[in-house]
Amino acid sequence: MTDLAPTFAQDTKPPGPWRMALRSLRHNRSALFSFAILVFLAVASLLAPYYARYVAHTDPFVSNVAGAITVGGQEVDIMQPNDNPLHLGLSPIGPTWHGAYMLGADSQGRDVAARLLYGGRNSLLISFCSAVLCLVMAAAVGITAGFCGGIIDTVLSRMMDIMWSVPVYLFAISLSIVTVSDGLHLGPFVIESDNLLLPICIIALVYVPYAARPIRGRVMALREAEFVMAARCLGVPRWRIVLQDILPNVTSTLVVLGPLIMAMSLLAESALSFLSIGVQAPAASWGTLIQDGEGLIYTRPMVAIAPGLAIIAVVLALNILGDGLRDALDVRDASHREQ
Repeated sequence: MTDLAPTFAQDTKPPGPWRMALRSLRHNRSALFSFAILVFLAVASLLAPYYARYVAHTDPFVSNVAGAITVGGQEVDIMQPNDNPLHLGLSPIGPTWHGAYMLGADSQGRDVAARLLYGGRNSLLISFCSAVLCLVMAAAVGITAGFCGGIIDTVLSRMMDIMWSVPVYLFAISLSIVTVSDGLHLGPFVIESDNLLLPICIIALVYVPYAARPIRGRVMALREAEFVMAARCLGVPRWRIVLQDILPNVTSTLVVLGPLIMAMSLLAESALSFLSIGVQAPAASWGTLIQDGEGLIYTRPMVAIAPGLAIIAVVLALNILGDGLRDALDVRDASHREQ
């Protein structure tokens, strides 16, 4: 009978913090809806070549001012006379809402919907890679400053304060202007001005202080925790403490900061591209599309409104998702997770 007793007691391990956070996030409908929007826009952008080839039947990077399309069984010129009394000048065709030129054409007769999807590929790629690179650099700076303390913390913190004191867009514009003509030279490595790595590196660098400071504060609190003090007393090497004790506990902070940094990176990329110092032609991004529609805002506003709405949707979705991740990973809100 004593051998059968343990069978009645199930070895139920309590769920880990990440499983509890995922369980809490599944009950957050707004966060799930925001995540679905991000996935939809990402998949739609990845399918841009198929849309341009099989739906729009056009090349969104080739000028087509003399072309024509069939709308409602009638052939219509892509560039049409203006609506002013004298009918002087030409304006691109407006939205057809089906098939080719669904959102109309720009001033060069290119399909706006196809360019919107192609621009989304670059904008989302740059913002995602910038956020990842920014968090990697911020984690290195924040963990080093918070764990080492002393003169190392002072030097790194003052460097971050100097970068923090410069307005982020002014900092990004200054770096872009310096590198947009000749690219970026890092010893034997050269990043050309039309390479997407250039805006990725610039945007990631300017947002490092914004992510490094909360990481440093988290590490300073963990440095005084009992399990870290016990590891120090046992003579555990500092690098092992950082990798096994500090970094796993900072991961939640990095996850929460990820969507917020990505949202800010998307806004920075759009601003730089709008000023022609971000994504360079012939590549497209949502910022360059807004620049293309600046001169058509009164006649064909959809050229600028469509990428603007895409930016708003992504930024709002990232902020809502970030709030959901923060609530799910908040260890103090245990009662909310257990529900």
